Amino acid sequence: MNKQPILDLLQDYQTSFSEEIEFQKQMIDFLEQNNDFALRSNLTGQLTGSAWIVNKNRTKVLLIHHKKIGKWLQIGGHIEETDKTIEETILREVREESGLKDLKLLSSHIYDVDIHTIAQKKEIAEHLHFDVRMIVEADENETLTPQDEEILAIKWCSKNEVLNLAEATHSINLSMKRMIDKMKHFTI
Repeated sequence: MNKQPILDLLQDYQTSFSEEIEFQKQMIDFLEQNNDFALRSNLTGQLTGSAWIVNKNRTKVLLIHHKKIGKWLQIGGHIEETDKTIEETILREVREESGLKDLKLLSSHIYDVDIHTIAQKKEIAEHLHFDVRMIVEADENETLTPQDEEILAIKWCSKNEVLNLAEATHSINLSMKRMIDKMKHFTI
């Protein structure tokens, strides 16, 4: 994947959240310094893509309970060799992990950015995920067919349910609260 379009997206990104301003700088530095930004062999970390999936009324969000991590999260993952853009990565991940087909990218701009640590697992050392997030619309009535090897559960949640689920599994984090807060101001 050519990194210039991702750099352009990051450089154009505007946020009022101080932690995101710092993430944005770190992500730009990471991309500028690493040609292997998407490869799992990069011991510093990898650029990843995630989707903040909303229903058509913007009243619900689709979350997965991730098997390995044990938390409720948005759908996302690593860039694959076949992905030509970060948008392709994000939409592919949603299709693979949820089974949803009817997807609509609501903006060509980044919705959120986050950098988080992935704990060491067996032979894979602790590393960072530099996560670019975009907002995607899906039909909440479409049948969900989650990927069994990565997902314990998948569910459409109201904004309050998102926070309750996250707290119940000790997975509440600033990025989840931030993305919910951004829904109040998001317009297309």
